[in-house]
Amino acid sequence: MAVMLDDKYIHDRHTMHRWLRAQAPICEAQLPDGQWVWLISRYADAAEALRPSPVVPVPGDIDDVLTGIDGDFDLLADFARPVAGDHAVAHLIVNGVVNLLRHPDQDGVNVAELSRHDGPYGMALRTVSEPVGLAGIDIAAGETIAVLLGSANRDPARFDRPDDLDLSRDAAGRLTLGDHEDLVAEAITKLRQRFPNLALNGEPARLDDVIVNGYSAVPVTPEPRSAAPA
Repeated sequence: MAVMLDDKYIHDRHTMHRWLRAQAPICEAQLPDGQWVWLISRYADAAEALRPSPVVPVPGDIDDVLTGIDGDFDLLADFARPVAGDHAVAHLIVNGVVNLLRHPDQDGVNVAELSRHDGPYGMALRTVSEPVGLAGIDIAAGETIAVLLGSANRDPARFDRPDDLDLSRDAAGRLTLGDHEDLVAEAITKLRQRFPNLALNGEPARLDDVIVNGYSAVPVTPEPRSAAPA
């Protein structure tokens, strides 16, 4: 079975992830750039295939960035990127804030759960250095594996109620490439302290990317506009 990762995957990736885990836990797939890879979607296989990556340092002074924000702003361009630079952790900050705004019943900032539920990486590419067997398939050295982090982190075989955001969950076992948990927790906490009434100001625009999972723009407003009186 071969899968084409097109626009439908980008905009409805979790539906595709659920289907892949059930029907084709390992299959060949073509990326938008034409590269063919082995697609891994189950937690157990992903955990075996994923190799540790170095944690890249990120720049930014959160207090300085917040001081410079006045009025409506874009969560990615005006806050997360100045704090974290051009780094995937900026998308984790944005994804986390968006999900917290959409789940006002959730208390606190559990970065591990925010990352598990809606992490900054849709997949990670790894070149096999020696032959390996995954999900009953023998993969030769030199071939490329695409580890679907978003799928593995919502695998019901590993996480109960995987599609639910639950900030009380112990999500320490989620797969990640380095979340900079302290930075993300501090950034989200200070943002919410500075703007306690922060709200989305329109629908966020999804990033057109199969590797990075996030948004290209997220307009927000510090003070939601009240509905006009009847």
